Amino acid sequence: NVKIVGEILRQGRAKKVIAFKMKRRKGFSKKQGHRQSFTALKIKEIHVQ
Repeated sequence: NVKIVGEILRQGRAKKVIAFKMKRRKGFSKKQGHRQSFTALKIKEIHVQ
């Protein structure tokens, strides 16, 4: 068994990623943005039993 002790440094959202899809000669295009949430952790101790 393993026990890990850590602390949360910050929570936030990453930079926006743009997903752009297009089909040639069809007049079809789709643009969608996405921002992923994240939590930054700092590992302090790892206990192995």
